[in-house]
Amino acid sequence: MVTNNKQSKEDIQVLRKMGIPEWLLQPTMVTPDQSCSLDSVGLSPSLVMRCQDQGLSSFFAVQMKVIPAFLRRQTFYDTRRAPGDLCISAPTGSGKTLAYVLPIVDILSKRRVTRLRALIVLPTRDLVIQVKETFDAFVQGTDLKVGIALGQHSLSQEQSGLVGKTDQIYEGGLSKVDILIATPGRLMDHLKMTPNFTLQHLRFLVIDEADRLLNQSYQDWLNHILQSTQPQTNKDKSGLTFKTDPFGVIESDAVAPSFMSSCFDLPISDIDLPKAPAVQKLLFSATLTKDPGKIAGLHLTDPEYISVQHDNDETNQPQYTTPAGLKEYMLTCPSAKKPLFLIYLLHHLKIKSGLCFTKSVESTRQLQILLAAYVKQQELDINVVVYSSDLKPAQRKSLLKEFKEGKINLMICSDLIGRGIDLDCVEVVISYDVPLFMDKYIHRVGRTARAGRNGQAFTLVETQEARHFKEMIRKAGHSQQLERFIVDKEQMQTFEEGYQSALAETSQDD
Repeated sequence: MVTNNKQSKEDIQVLRKMGIPEWLLQPTMVTPDQSCSLDSVGLSPSLVMRCQDQGLSSFFAVQMKVIPAFLRRQTFYDTRRAPGDLCISAPTGSGKTLAYVLPIVDILSKRRVTRLRALIVLPTRDLVIQVKETFDAFVQGTDLKVGIALGQHSLSQEQSGLVGKTDQIYEGGLSKVDILIATPGRLMDHLKMTPNFTLQHLRFLVIDEADRLLNQSYQDWLNHILQSTQPQTNKDKSGLTFKTDPFGVIESDAVAPSFMSSCFDLPISDIDLPKAPAVQKLLFSATLTKDPGKIAGLHLTDPEYISVQHDNDETNQPQYTTPAGLKEYMLTCPSAKKPLFLIYLLHHLKIKSGLCFTKSVESTRQLQILLAAYVKQQELDINVVVYSSDLKPAQRKSLLKEFKEGKINLMICSDLIGRGIDLDCVEVVISYDVPLFMDKYIHRVGRTARAGRNGQAFTLVETQEARHFKEMIRKAGHSQQLERFIVDKEQMQTFEEGYQSALAETSQDD
């Protein structure tokens, strides 16, 4: 069921005065419980078969709506005008990654020459690796090449894998990959320091986790990307080097059509009109920004806004959609007893696969030490580990692998993992420290109940924090989704002695 966003005329007028563009005021909406068959969105039969091989039987709401819109706009692809941009807001775990991976693979699989045509920008290395694995699964059977740039290896190693030659400059650039997945910082390194690395052939720019990326400048990465897709004006064309064939003839098709006039002194005829770059921008986020300044900085062309959210005609408050199979609870507790409440949840829920979020890396470490001491003293078969930004990429990758294999029961983490990491095995999410903002809450709880599964999310709220937390939930129009969890105090008292003993042991260690 697809609906239109219903807001009163008065509300819309107020938002217009705030500078919010018209297209963002009334998005095309689809409810998160919708789905469709694999062959109904316009993908090629071969890619549909690949989806089936990967165990997919249907598409979720975001894929059902976004893929046809993506393909429809590319049908009218013309090098003289951009096909129009897409902005997508959908809950975590709803399948946003596949919504852009599949149409990009489908469109680029028809290409004849390797050029860098798709760029996906992500905020963390872990997300880059995850999205790379998704692309790898669906480019099988094609000759598309997927690369990454995240600073895991030296710059020279990445340069070799992305462009090959760096000793001679080619105006058309060189590329050994069709699709590049990168963090903004490392992408900036290549734009500044990698000879022959060019975005002049780019057709797709995907900004995933858009709100997080737009909130952090990363050396003004967005403006640099957009400028790199535009031909330079008043360029000195003397002394330019072009790739030539064995007979010394310039292979001018190595230069993007929109860049030809900046590289060659060509006569312009009536049938050879100047061509404009046609980069399609796609923004994906669970909480898409409505900041007019940030939106203007994207320089969107004919944008379409697609929002996956519950159809709620009774309120115009901001909507934060969570997966349908998610149950959300809050526990109010005194500050001094908060670790004991967490221990109670460990026993009560018999956690086999859970994430526990704290407010900082230091809090993560301290809580893990306490729980490890408790588990050891009580001889419990529970493996509790820390996952934080202090760990090296190889260590984080190893922990994620063990978690997916069921070797880790509870992973205590900072918000490094709170956005985008696809752990489909998570049964329980616990916010040990209350998130200060609704966006962070949504991203945390969205680590469970992914891809149609069920899951539970618990937030431990200290007594003095209860008012703020409940007000945040209320303003977000999310009160109905949150239930109060009642603790059996008599049962919890049975864990008190073990908790105090573990607390004493860790205090001595400190």
